[in-house]
Amino acid sequence: MKYSMLGAALLTVSQTSIAQSDQDTKLLQNKGALTFQCDQLNSTNIDVRYEIVRSNGTDRAVPTQQIQLIKNQQQVIYKRSPMTFEAWDRNGEYIRYFPQELRSITYRPSDLRSLNMKYDLAQQFHLVSPKVKSQLNRGEVSQASCFQVVHYSGQQAGQEVELKWIDSLNLPFEFTLTQGQGNLTYRLIEASPISNEAVNALTQGYNDLDFADVGDSESDPFIAKMITQGFIQHGGLGFYDSNGNSLSDGKHHGGHAH
Repeated sequence: MKYSMLGAALLTVSQTSIAQSDQDTKLLQNKGALTFQCDQLNSTNIDVRYEIVRSNGTDRAVPTQQIQLIKNQQQVIYKRSPMTFEAWDRNGEYIRYFPQELRSITYRPSDLRSLNMKYDLAQQFHLVSPKVKSQLNRGEVSQASCFQVVHYSGQQAGQEVELKWIDSLNLPFEFTLTQGQGNLTYRLIEASPISNEAVNALTQGYNDLDFADVGDSESDPFIAKMITQGFIQHGGLGFYDSNGNSLSDGKHHGGHAH
């Protein structure tokens, strides 16, 4: 079952592709464990983790992956695999980090345009596109754990969308895309405050290379390895359906550079 390109418009699943990173994906260690430091949380400096649950309607739905979002006022970082993580800053600059090698590659907005990578920068900072949220029908307000959540629902691009939104954090508590018998759910399982210094420390000490210089650096063993493994490539969106198939379509606005 494939999800339509609304998945790219709605989600910021901007990490290593599911197809590429199955062996590296961090599976849930404490299924069902929820950890929220609600009294200290704010919408600017926050470290959150979501579990991802996929179901085809026949098998029992189980958490299969996690995605971690860490942000301050200047940047948002996404972690999914120990092999690589990525960051966006408020100017639209995208950087991919490789912790084991302490190397990084910076894609400037002009690089992304040259690769036809279209993106919604506001979406990167809120996981769900604000534009999509504004097009859903607002429903009841309820309590989920220690959060007050606003329910939204609607249909877009042939999919049913259900969203539980935490206004105080400007982030979703949970959202689900349903098409046919299949669905994809992101559910908040951890939230804690983080200082500017701690966020900035995550990206310090890396030997950075501009993407524009990659073509002149293929003799660099690191660059050659990353190209071979598919982490650096020209074109393609970073959004995948439940089967790991690329959701590639230049008309949509969820893409990122690999």
